[in-house]
Amino acid sequence: MAQGLVDLGWRGAVGGEAPDLVLVNTCTVTARADQQARQAIRRQARECPGAPLFITGCYAQRAPAELMALQGVTAVLGNREKGNLPQLMSHFAPDGPPLVRVSGYSPGEPFQAWQVRHFPGQTRARLKVQDGCNHACAYCLVPQVRGPRRSLEAKDVAAALKDLGQQGYQEVVLTGIDLGQYGQDLSPASSLAALLGRLANRSWPFRLRLSSLEPQEITSELLQALTAFPGLCPHFHLPLQSGSDPVLRAMRRPYRAQDFKNVVRELNRAFPEAALGLDILVGFPGESTADFTATYDLAASLPISYLHVFPFSPRPGTPAASLAPLPAPEVRRRASALRNLGWRKKLEFYQSQVGRMGEVLVEGPGLETGWLQGLSANYLRVILPGPPDWRNRRVRVRFQKVQGESLLGELMEPLE
Repeated sequence: MAQGLVDLGWRGAVGGEAPDLVLVNTCTVTARADQQARQAIRRQARECPGAPLFITGCYAQRAPAELMALQGVTAVLGNREKGNLPQLMSHFAPDGPPLVRVSGYSPGEPFQAWQVRHFPGQTRARLKVQDGCNHACAYCLVPQVRGPRRSLEAKDVAAALKDLGQQGYQEVVLTGIDLGQYGQDLSPASSLAALLGRLANRSWPFRLRLSSLEPQEITSELLQALTAFPGLCPHFHLPLQSGSDPVLRAMRRPYRAQDFKNVVRELNRAFPEAALGLDILVGFPGESTADFTATYDLAASLPISYLHVFPFSPRPGTPAASLAPLPAPEVRRRASALRNLGWRKKLEFYQSQVGRMGEVLVEGPGLETGWLQGLSANYLRVILPGPPDWRNRRVRVRFQKVQGESLLGELMEPLE
């Protein structure tokens, strides 16, 4: 959205400069996300009085009237209207009536191809190749606020990747709401495996990383495509949500605990050095102590490297919203136990990498002079000595020791 405005002659406000427009892009996946969005909106209204305040994103799609009622809000735009922001701004009158543009999604919704060309201050580019979701998880609003699944044509994916490579990005992350469903809406139907197979036929000047994948979508065909792709970052993020079969059924998740365990072990066999992260939704209504224990024990038994833990948050309009919630203190206790497990898993993973070598993308200077920080292909935070002009370079390092929440790296090969 910022890029579209810049193309029309706008520029980002810097320092203490008073903005002529404030744009807040919101999430609504949890009640906490809603709360953070409201806090951000109120803060911007206080700090930028008189500037038009535009709200968009998934919270805007779900509850436009709720946001329009907040003090200082000038306009609320839905997700489909995001792409029209530059055009809307060209007709916007600051002294005119409030602007509310929120429309729903149709079954044959086309993919909105917004290729972002620049990521200021970042060394990793992101390319959105899929949007929407056709699942019906009992707790989730995503299909309502993001619409049905839809995909970017493979030729357009290749063209966008070529452009990002020419701009010098050393890593590109393929993203999507349900990335594993890529291509199923296209004609003829395709798949993520087919896309990777097509992209693997070309030489790219960057490494490729994938965003989250649903476990049931990691097929043998996709595993084969992943292992055959040169420059693929060995890092996979999977939503487990629960390790209890009764809770998974209540959540309307299309797999069972043993299925998930099998997928993780297949990934670990194919990519023994990979970072494997999980999402867990704790405190779903009806989750018993035994259900929680099953989730904890499953996560503890798997070769994973980190956990993202989310306490259940009832979302209006979902089947789970009408279910009786668990006591909040118990949900917090369970979430805390899982987060502690996640920290231990992360530390164990970092310690397992000591003495090994890996490729690190230097992201910029570290906290101390003469030091740099970066990210390894397998998702390790790394610090290493070096000058600032190494930024946006991929270097080969040996991991020497765990230092705080990072690994200390030693350069193994001279830079060209």
